[in-house]
Amino acid sequence: MLPLASADPVGIGPHRLLARLGAGGMGEVYLVRTPQGRLAALKVVKEDLARDQEFRARFAREVRTAQMVTGPFTPDVVDADAHAPAPWMATEYVPGPTLREAVREHGPFPEPSLRVLALGLANALQAIHSAGLMHRDLKPSNVLLSPRGPQVIDFGIARAVEGTVLTKTGQAFGTPAYASPEQVMGHETSPASDVFSLAGVVVFAATGRAPFGSGRAAEVLPRVVGADPNLDGVPEALRPLLTRCLAKDPAERPNADQIARTLSEQPLPPAEHGWLPTPINQSINVHQQQAQQVVHAVPDGPSWTAAAPRSPKKRRTGLIAAGAGTAALVLAAGIGLAVLKPWSDANPDSAAGQEEGGATGEGADASEAPGGQDDPDGEWDGETGFDSFVNDMAFTPDGSGVYVHTTDAMTLWDWESGDFRHRFDPKPSTFDLADDGTMAGTYADTTTVFGPDQEVLALFDLAEEDPEDIEEFGAVSISPDGSLVAMAVFHPGDPRLYVWDWEEDTVVFSTDHTGPVVGTDFTPDGEYLMVRQQYNEPLVTMYDVENLGDESPSPEGPHWPAAHWNRYAFSPAGPVVAVELPDEDIAVYDYGADEVVQEIETERDYLWMEFSSDGRTLYSAGLNLTAMGPSGGRAWDVTTGEELVSGDTLLVDILAVHPEDEVIATFADDTLLLLDPETLDVVNEIN
Repeated sequence: MLPLASADPVGIGPHRLLARLGAGGMGEVYLVRTPQGRLAALKVVKEDLARDQEFRARFAREVRTAQMVTGPFTPDVVDADAHAPAPWMATEYVPGPTLREAVREHGPFPEPSLRVLALGLANALQAIHSAGLMHRDLKPSNVLLSPRGPQVIDFGIARAVEGTVLTKTGQAFGTPAYASPEQVMGHETSPASDVFSLAGVVVFAATGRAPFGSGRAAEVLPRVVGADPNLDGVPEALRPLLTRCLAKDPAERPNADQIARTLSEQPLPPAEHGWLPTPINQSINVHQQQAQQVVHAVPDGPSWTAAAPRSPKKRRTGLIAAGAGTAALVLAAGIGLAVLKPWSDANPDSAAGQEEGGATGEGADASEAPGGQDDPDGEWDGETGFDSFVNDMAFTPDGSGVYVHTTDAMTLWDWESGDFRHRFDPKPSTFDLADDGTMAGTYADTTTVFGPDQEVLALFDLAEEDPEDIEEFGAVSISPDGSLVAMAVFHPGDPRLYVWDWEEDTVVFSTDHTGPVVGTDFTPDGEYLMVRQQYNEPLVTMYDVENLGDESPSPEGPHWPAAHWNRYAFSPAGPVVAVELPDEDIAVYDYGADEVVQEIETERDYLWMEFSSDGRTLYSAGLNLTAMGPSGGRAWDVTTGEELVSGDTLLVDILAVHPEDEVIATFADDTLLLLDPETLDVVNEIN
């Protein structure tokens, strides 16, 4: 981290520059403070690329796609402007060293750390490939280290640069020591190319060298194409998997899903001790301290007032129960620094609720709880928040209103008139609705239950625990009858699942989980509670709700690790769930009978699914990101698998279905759209 130069601007877009983080093939990288007080790494395109109109078009396309990538091992794209004089993109700031720096300074990783590294990289590639992207330049310097796992950066940028500078000068794209044979030979690349690079990165972490050695490109590239990798020094247990990943033929390599499943079956280090060697944790502390010093050196407040461009939206896949991801960001020292907590899933909204006046878990009563703003006349002149990342939407049970949860706000709207009804202040980081309109929402230090009129009914207080040991509440869901609230509470060690009877103020069940809990969800009939974790088998556990009061309730229900459990929807009309399969098709699964009852071929990338109220129609929002063809989501007859709506549609973002199927809510261009369920035509819009 270096101080700003005299020629550096004060700000870029709406973001205040704080320091230089370095430079890459695309341009300069700065540490910036966003208008919301968070830290981000902002990459600004250098002048020669900015003049290239072909690059601008590619950059805009790749940034839009990168915004769809979400997960605990890929920093979020928080803002971008592809049309600025110097295009730029800002991502979540990770205060830690690169893998290259860590190995060079502290030596190779021990075997347990290598397993977490490989698993994290595989999960990152799952997220990247699911969004229709390939990384194309995965290498140790593009992997940042944090307590929650490795963070893969610069995905989406490689393709934007490709064809502009590198190919015009006759260079093979990618870093020679980690490029795949097909990249070296100029053949067609695929996600298997990233798998080859993943293995090279793990070999480097295990040995301090690349699998095909170092030297000039002319020396290294022939070895990549024709020589066997050097795995001396790699733990024996990892060699078979890495050897498969380094196969010359892409068809012989496992995909990211297979790598993740293989590694999840093997032992991982206990969460309470962290996954990184002690010297690297100390290095992370140094990075955090440096960031705090830089932030303290720049005055707080709206010191940079350039007009903010319209922020791109991010589709928050993998969020449960009307959900947002489990939380791991807290405001450090009151300065807005995002500090990453061990073994947690990242979500920039998890810091919500920490503003002054937020709820606390230390004996807070309703008078101290989160409040809000109402305007029954619909004349509210505040910000909608629609121009920030849209995390979730949910209709009120009576169908008259729709909740919209974004990075900047959580608001309630009358969808027919467009009138504003309520704004939560502060907003919860995750929320869920019961059938009677009772809502559960999580904050940094408590979970709050709101009534149908947004009045505070109860706050969850872990009185038996030291509040300083609680890092975050998240992954909330509320039972259909509104009586039970399930949530994850994150500690320095393993996250703990709680099920709370809020009316009796009693914890009816709690248990530790060995991996990050990324979701809880009561089934629509209230019979089961589904808990999802990022890794460690089983990925999905379903508890019988009636037995939760037992001393040790045994998990029941399906275990289906082959599915993408971050993309699913429960049917309100029976024990049925739609889940995206690894090949991007959709399986309709009867979890009562434990069998697939329908498989839908999609041939496109889907981001969000919802059933109609009678369970007969499945809607899915998304884009065809990997092939030419119509964009937008679809509707299918669940019984026959027949596609009911074809061609281009406006279902490209998060969606919610009206409880009586009157409309479908979705987003486009910072506008809340209400669509006809049969034709998917617009019937109303709010912005």
